[in-house]
Amino acid sequence: MKICVLDFNKKAKLLEEKLLDGKSFEALEEEISVNLCENGLYAAFISVCDTFTRARVLRYAASSLKEAWHGACNAAMKFVSFNEYDPKWVKADILVNSKRVPLSDVINEVKTGYNEFYRHGLSFDDEMKTAMIEAEMNGNRVISYKNKTIEAEQVNKYLSSACGTKLSVLPENVIVFDCKSAFCDEENNVFELYGEGYNCGRRITGEFNKEKALEVITTSSEYLSMQLDFSGQFEYGIYPVFHNVIPGYNILRHTSSIWSLVCAYRITKDKFILRQIECALGYTIKYSFYKYKKPKEEENTAYILDLNQREVKLGGNAVAIIMLTEYMDVTGTDKYKKLCCELGNGILELLDSETGEFTHVLDVPKLNVKEKMRTVYYDGEAVFALARLYGITKEERWLNAAKTAVDRFIREDYTKHRDHWVAYSVNELTKYVNDERYFEFGLKNAQNNLEKIYDQKTTYHTYLELLCVTFELYDRIKENDIKVGYLEEFDVKAFVDTIFHRADYMLNGYCYPEYVMYLKYPEKSLGAFFVRHDGYRIRIDDIQHFCGAYYSLYRNYEKLDNIRKQS
Repeated sequence: MKICVLDFNKKAKLLEEKLLDGKSFEALEEEISVNLCENGLYAAFISVCDTFTRARVLRYAASSLKEAWHGACNAAMKFVSFNEYDPKWVKADILVNSKRVPLSDVINEVKTGYNEFYRHGLSFDDEMKTAMIEAEMNGNRVISYKNKTIEAEQVNKYLSSACGTKLSVLPENVIVFDCKSAFCDEENNVFELYGEGYNCGRRITGEFNKEKALEVITTSSEYLSMQLDFSGQFEYGIYPVFHNVIPGYNILRHTSSIWSLVCAYRITKDKFILRQIECALGYTIKYSFYKYKKPKEEENTAYILDLNQREVKLGGNAVAIIMLTEYMDVTGTDKYKKLCCELGNGILELLDSETGEFTHVLDVPKLNVKEKMRTVYYDGEAVFALARLYGITKEERWLNAAKTAVDRFIREDYTKHRDHWVAYSVNELTKYVNDERYFEFGLKNAQNNLEKIYDQKTTYHTYLELLCVTFELYDRIKENDIKVGYLEEFDVKAFVDTIFHRADYMLNGYCYPEYVMYLKYPEKSLGAFFVRHDGYRIRIDDIQHFCGAYYSLYRNYEKLDNIRKQS
């Protein structure tokens, strides 16, 4: 018997044992039977993947669970044998509940939900010949999310290749189902998966811990570092369902991605990543330029140029300073201190020192105001950068500018923006300014948004950053016994619970093999992070935010875990 068939049979047996969990087929069938719709059919699905190409799903429905399981396994084994296919990853799904519902109800759920967020299996016929599991449908874009509906043309496009059948017309009623699922990797490790809800299809790993944080930091930083070419420019991003390259480039996202690599390097000490950081850093320096050259004894004003849009952004200068100061701290050099101050001068020229209001975008080359306001994120980035500059120079001009801007944040209640950069900026500023107003504002930025953050259905990576950076602020208040009256109102238990909840929930955006096996080139996305509701988008700044969030959690893990255990 061919090695590939032997390998598949071994994995199939391991998956069977995991799904049955010590029960017989008959006992499990009895449990499931009460949750079946009137067609009374059981169904099993076997997905096989060689890691290089999208998984092939084999399906079988029958009047008994045992027959359905063996039918699906036999179909998969024949596929593996005939194609001499290497089944490195095998996923098994058995239907555990089903109901017949109007197709219009399903379409309404698609219409009112996020893209790629329909998380049930569907069959367009009672015999389950057109049944598709959730991951298969979303990974192959069977649902027309762009048009917020289900279209026969798109359904048939997939059915013809996957099942060898087509629908003449979409039925009025469909069968909606959920599955009990398990995944077996190339080393024959088997993981039980969540079968329904927003965690659907992801491995169940138990309580979130430090090791999980380290794993995702390590793999995502490796992925990000491998996206650099010899010029120091990143491959900007892809939509991995069909591996469509995202056009354009954003220098701000470029520099923020370097920052996350520097943070990851603090933990991993991976020398390859350090080399890649320095390569990408060189690209950044190449696209910095001076507003005008001053006499030698005076400081220049510098900006970071966004070459694609021919503009300079407040956030571009700010994130470049954040990245460069982080790099200098990690490597013990002051090589870029002068450039940081020159970029800081660019920020000061964009600040109204009376109101604390920033100008956001200038055109190039005239440096006229292009947009007074583009995104609220630039404000927090700028203050974070100014506070960082004070940290390395101790020059009051940076600190005074930062305070003026944060005073405006408080006046205009920037907590309403749920902005992680505001959290970073206030945390950094309060290292040097002991002002109760700033501490209170920083705590409120988290507390006022806890319920919204906890319940957020998308992975929304910046929320965990906001929470974890705010924890650093909270911890410093407690450690240094700083008087902050608002602390009595601050719900630290709900705060820490939300941090761990989000940390676990955000793994729904981590490129586990059981997710990426349904994308066009599975191995190319492995270990990265994706944004499900935007076509599984993988972009450098997405990885930066995920990696940065887990980095912040990792370095504070012991303190957070102690509070969790006391709660």
